[in-house]
Amino acid sequence: MDAIQLKEIISHEENQEVEFKQSFHSAQDVSKILCGLANTLGGILILGVDDAGQIIGLHENLDKLQQNISAANQSISPVPLINVEMHKVEEKDLVAVIVQKAPDNSYHTFQGAIYVRIGSTTKRIEGNTHLEFLRNRQILSFDESYELSCKVEDLDIEKIKRYLKIRKQENYLDEHSVEDFLISSKIATQNGQFKIKNPAVLLFAKDPIKFHPQIELKLVQFSGIEPVNIVAHKLVQEDLMDAIEQAISFVEKYLSKGIEIKSKARRDEIYEYPLNVIREAIVNAVAHRDYFSKDAIQIYLFDDRIEITNPGSLPHNLPRELFGTISVQRNPITYRFLRDLGYVEGLGTGIPRMKNAMRQAGLNDPDFKFTESFFRVVLFNAKGKKKPIDSIKDLNDRQKKALEYLKKHKSLKTQTYSEINNVSRATAVNEINEMIQYKYIKKVGAFRGAYYVLEDGTAEQLEQEKK
Repeated sequence: MDAIQLKEIISHEENQEVEFKQSFHSAQDVSKILCGLANTLGGILILGVDDAGQIIGLHENLDKLQQNISAANQSISPVPLINVEMHKVEEKDLVAVIVQKAPDNSYHTFQGAIYVRIGSTTKRIEGNTHLEFLRNRQILSFDESYELSCKVEDLDIEKIKRYLKIRKQENYLDEHSVEDFLISSKIATQNGQFKIKNPAVLLFAKDPIKFHPQIELKLVQFSGIEPVNIVAHKLVQEDLMDAIEQAISFVEKYLSKGIEIKSKARRDEIYEYPLNVIREAIVNAVAHRDYFSKDAIQIYLFDDRIEITNPGSLPHNLPRELFGTISVQRNPITYRFLRDLGYVEGLGTGIPRMKNAMRQAGLNDPDFKFTESFFRVVLFNAKGKKKPIDSIKDLNDRQKKALEYLKKHKSLKTQTYSEINNVSRATAVNEINEMIQYKYIKKVGAFRGAYYVLEDGTAEQLEQEKK
């Protein structure tokens, strides 16, 4: 990071990834801040700047200050990865401590406590919040937990055979036991005691709702656009495979359909929504939901939209700006089985595919909503104007201009995108994120100094478009 980048970061207020301090006034406070940044998204602690973002400068001996920062960091367990940089901005000495995010499935503590960043503050978490943190980090994993009350006789061998048939292993149980299958599939262990993991219950139990009541799906069709007058409803309490199929069938049954005449001999039924988009949204809800939550998946059909809501927001290690660009699994074992069954691909391409399918049907993009505890995708049947994006020529002129800028200048920031295209920051963020989702550019860095570069192959595609 250079002084110009640092000054740009300072020009913005403190946030989840950036903390200002006038000086190293307390080793404990610095330890808590470093711990909180590492446990959240990583970030930067800047010494020599007050809370209002005014550059005050440091008057301590910088060598001694660096030693103090190192000692404060060493008091955290395990010790976070940091990089301490000395800068001179406006002729004043500043120190930037760049903190790396904790690796997936791990966390840091200071004096036995976990600290995280919430907004622009550092908070100690405890009690139920502590448990929720461990679950979000997948340190406590539903998939890796055991359902000790479930025995082999509680599993349905026909469901296991159905799975094996799809996997083209019809004869597996001729020479192996059910226990062999469960252990080899990593959904059970035998260490003195045979123990079955939760995914085996979700997929193969005779009565999965007996062990996990939260797995149900609530399906409702309403008359109108408000959740008031119920036309039809269904409560699905089956294994995951049957639950997915029943949910898809319910939605299909109540969708409006039209007729498209292809020729004198051929007439096709056209649904008001692309069925592949509905299928993708339902499968995602089942695959990525938080199974620790006691809430059910809800699929609501209205006259103007479909809402599919599942417990669990984005996984901790998936930043919002990367949503739709990479595949991150909250339930990796369950996800693997659904992939084996042909329900998911695991390539991080589902969201762009959904958008393109909606656009090809002349509809608006799906609307994705996140809260702390829920994720919702909304499909509208209102007509949209956006084109599918199959190549660079399908991007808008501003996006193409940004790609040409990147080809020449190698990097681009959101502010620069706004300036060269004369658009608001919100528009710039939306259009940049779209290019990330369709893998034309990628983000480098995780806080205010972040910038964008071309993905491999984009420059060549630009040249091809000119021919």
